[in-house]
Amino acid sequence: MTPAWLLPLGVVLELAALLAHLPPLSWAAALAFSVYFLLYFRRLNPYPRWLGIVTLVVLAAAVWFARPEASLWPKLASSVAYYTSFLGALGLMQLLAQRLPQLRELHKALLSGSKVVLYPRYVLAAGSIGSILNFGMMNLLCGTLTDHLKRYPLTDEQRRAGLRSVMVTTLRGFALVPLLAPTSVTIAIISREMPEQSWSTMVPYGAVAALMMIVVGWRRETTGLLALRDNIGDTSKADGMPQLLIGSLLGLGAIGLLASVTDLSASQSAMVLVPAGVISYLLWRERSPRTVVEEVTGNMVSMHNEMFIFGCAALLGGVLGAVAPLEDIAAWLAQEPKYNVLLAIGALFSTIVLAVLGLAPIVSLSLTAGLLAQLAHLGVPIMTPAVGLMCGFSLAMIFSPFGPSTLILSRYSGETPYRVAFGWNGRFVASVMPLLLLLIFFTYWQQS
Repeated sequence: MTPAWLLPLGVVLELAALLAHLPPLSWAAALAFSVYFLLYFRRLNPYPRWLGIVTLVVLAAAVWFARPEASLWPKLASSVAYYTSFLGALGLMQLLAQRLPQLRELHKALLSGSKVVLYPRYVLAAGSIGSILNFGMMNLLCGTLTDHLKRYPLTDEQRRAGLRSVMVTTLRGFALVPLLAPTSVTIAIISREMPEQSWSTMVPYGAVAALMMIVVGWRRETTGLLALRDNIGDTSKADGMPQLLIGSLLGLGAIGLLASVTDLSASQSAMVLVPAGVISYLLWRERSPRTVVEEVTGNMVSMHNEMFIFGCAALLGGVLGAVAPLEDIAAWLAQEPKYNVLLAIGALFSTIVLAVLGLAPIVSLSLTAGLLAQLAHLGVPIMTPAVGLMCGFSLAMIFSPFGPSTLILSRYSGETPYRVAFGWNGRFVASVMPLLLLLIFFTYWQQS
């Protein structure tokens, strides 16, 4: 037996810790993940390896110079286990998606209908799938797009233009996940650090930001999607779309129901229900527990780069948050209400800039969320900086050449990650930033 089984073991232990409220199970999950990544460190991509080395250096420096309290280590272990399992658990939806024939017709359905709704429908569909599949949505839509376009006699130029239009629209849809989805890592971190800030309290602001982003990209990207539809010239009807919609709504409804009747958040409910549903379906279909275990293990191994990034980012953010004088910074920021809006603007820009430089957005998210938790403890309204952080994380996902979503699009399109991040999205980010700043100022005015 290879050590690959440590990944699903870690996820199972973390889910058991969530359900049973037993922290030692979470610590055991962190140990399982640590052993796996130590054994397979050389198999990781360059960026995760670089992030792991930086995390180790920061951790050693914190131990040597800051001398953190012993109570920090169990918290860090739980944090690492939670965020590593978060991606591993939700990523299992890829196994279900591979068995749904309706998904092969998805692009045909999305390219049909009125040109007015063409772009927003594509964006919202990508965001909806991304809320469940996470990064698996990028692989799913890009992979099915490549197969879909092979069915038609397109020129190389038409194929490249079509790939660009659909992929950039898909990426914009993925950027809506932190703003709208109860399963997003943004909501997961903010609600974990500040239980008073739930998905229901933040989604109205996220919806406004999402609307702004859709409007900004509407005109330009609609032209490219229309050109692709005209070049394809397929007017036949896609099959299975009502069933796909009903299934998606039932899944989201089950997540909401579990969150409402238990003390689990929406994100935690998704972490529990997605693996339970997928594994149950696979057992019913395959009739072989061993085959299912092998598929689940292989799926998690295929995502080990992303899982490692999330785990390292959680550890790095937790260490920096523990050794940084967050209490002193929070006390200073609490003196003046104007600092609240400045913190929101800083969270928006710093998350994007650091992501462009190679720092995973989840590190900025974890660190800023820790600061906001201190402010909330002092009685400061933190909705304004939370909105800035949420919007910054959203744009950082599509504007960083080192991000998993950008790397996936680069692989499928044949373009460099820098062209995908800056060439495809530079004008979009520059156009939407002023609108997001207006949203921050409006939130500050409303909360004050």
